[in-house]
Amino acid sequence: MTAQVLFRQLTQPLSELYDTNEAKSIAYLVLEGRYGLTRTQVLMDLPVTAPVMDIEGIIERLKNQEPVQYVLGEGHFYGRTFTVAPGVLIPRPETEELVHWALQELKTRKTPQLLDIGTGSGCIALTLAAERPDAQVTAFDISEEALTIARENAQRLAVTVAFQQGNALDPEELPASLFDAILSNPPYVKASESQEMSAHVLEHEPHLALFVEDNDPLIFYRAIAQYAFSHLTSKGFCAVEINQALGLETVEEFKKAGFSNVELRQDLSGRDRMVMARL
Repeated sequence: MTAQVLFRQLTQPLSELYDTNEAKSIAYLVLEGRYGLTRTQVLMDLPVTAPVMDIEGIIERLKNQEPVQYVLGEGHFYGRTFTVAPGVLIPRPETEELVHWALQELKTRKTPQLLDIGTGSGCIALTLAAERPDAQVTAFDISEEALTIARENAQRLAVTVAFQQGNALDPEELPASLFDAILSNPPYVKASESQEMSAHVLEHEPHLALFVEDNDPLIFYRAIAQYAFSHLTSKGFCAVEINQALGLETVEEFKKAGFSNVELRQDLSGRDRMVMARL
C-alpha cells in the first residue's frame, strides 16, 4: 500500500462529515501520528512500511466525531507533544497565545514562582517549566484523572512540576504560597452556549472543564481574581483565557478584586480571549 492510497482511504469517509480541507488535515494528522508519514511523504506517495491493521477502527471513531487527538492519544502545544484523553481538554492555539504573552511578561523575572489553576493535560504548566527551567511551577486541578495525565506528560517532557489537587472555588484548598504569575484556562462556556458547539467537542471533551451555569458564568474568574490579588508577589500578574463574549465583564471582576492595571487582549483571530491583571 502507498501513502496516497491510505490518504484517500481516510479522506473519503471523512469528507461526508467535514469540509475538504478539514478532512485532509485530519488525515495528515493520523498518517503522521499513527504511521509516521509526513505530509511530504504522503505527497510523494511513498510505500507505507508500518503495519496498517487498525485503520478501519480509526475511521469509525473519526466518523463518530471523536476528536482526532483522542483517537491518536496525543495533541500538540507550543511545539511539544502531549498525551491527551477524554479526561482533559485538547490543547488549543488560543491557549498557546496566553502562554506566549505570559512568557514575554516573565522575561525579566529570575527564578519565577508560577501557578497554573485548572491544569488539565498540564499544557500550560509544563510549557512554562520547559521554557523557563529556572522557574518553580505548581499545577493545580480538581480532577485526579487530569492530574494523572499531567504527571504522565511531565515525565514525557522531562520537566519538574509540583502537582496539587483541590477545588479552585475554595480558597482554603488553593496553595498558600506567593507567586510571580498565576495562569488559568478555567471553565467559561455558558450552558446555553452548548447548543452552538460542534458534536466532537460537546460529546467527547470533559464538561467539568468546559461549562459554567448561565446565572454566574464568571464564577471561576471571580475566585481566581480574589485569590490572585492576595497571592501575587510585588509586580506579579494573573493571566487568564476567557469567554470571548465576556471580555469587559471579566476585566471588571479583576478590578473589583483590587487590580487597577487590567488588560484585555484579542487573539490572532481578533476575538477577546485573554485578560492580564498586574499588581
